[in-house]
Amino acid sequence: MIENESKKPFGISAFWLKIIATVLMTLDHIALLFIDASGGVMPASYYALRAIGKMAFPIFAFLAVEGVYHTSSIKKYLLRIGVVALLMDLFGYIVSFTTKITIASNPLIGNAFSDIFLGVLTVYLLRKKNKYSLFAALPITYAILSNYVIDVNYGTLFKTDWGTFSIVLFVVFFLCRELTDYYLKSKAIKDNLSEDTYLDLYGTKDRKIVESVGLFFVGLLFYLIYRLDYTSTFIPNEYVPIGTYCVLAFVFILLYNGERGFRSKAVQYAFYAYYPVHLIILGLISLSFGVLSLYI
Repeated sequence: MIENESKKPFGISAFWLKIIATVLMTLDHIALLFIDASGGVMPASYYALRAIGKMAFPIFAFLAVEGVYHTSSIKKYLLRIGVVALLMDLFGYIVSFTTKITIASNPLIGNAFSDIFLGVLTVYLLRKKNKYSLFAALPITYAILSNYVIDVNYGTLFKTDWGTFSIVLFVVFFLCRELTDYYLKSKAIKDNLSEDTYLDLYGTKDRKIVESVGLFFVGLLFYLIYRLDYTSTFIPNEYVPIGTYCVLAFVFILLYNGERGFRSKAVQYAFYAYYPVHLIILGLISLSFGVLSLYI
């Protein structure tokens, strides 16, 4: 006999996961824009805040993949993400053009929303499982090329934050989810049950466990790439040692209960607005009193 899951599953909703990721992201940006780490010794405060902050991106990536499966309009979803990414980069370019900060050294250019846009587009296309899935090669190629520097002052032609790491993580999250669902459906059919029986009962729990393993796999993969070739262009900036702490996001992913939690249009757009607004505010302050002021 199959037991029913609790009507109120243990854990935290997508709403609270976003809150947690937003706080972690903010700590990362505060360290990036206000603690000078250009000297020979990395300040402990910089190391700690950025290491903690790096956990934000895997959480956002995890939620973005969930969004692909649950959104009522993938076009509007992509549009919202794309607009935020473009606005943030636009602000970064304006800062560079009005100061002496080179585009290559400007931390306000190449943001995580660019990575999320490419990842969501890739997962959406792969999920189609038809000829259109071949077009997933385009955002994947874009993410990979964003690691290659074309000029010492301009940096990379394509701007992202995590580059190849992010697109690999999105693809792995997608594969983990698809394989988990396939296994649960196959098991239900084998047991002469409706194919969605185990999916409804155990889907959320099994997916987040498998996706957490996937996160560890990606983290290990890029660490090994680093060990084999320290100068590899595939490695995100400061991935070793700071970026490796991103795998600790599995703790929060495992706490996800599959519920969307509190939601409203105002809250939805507030989350999207927060990224450019807080970075613009922090960026302007940094131009006067923080790290960016050192480049002027």
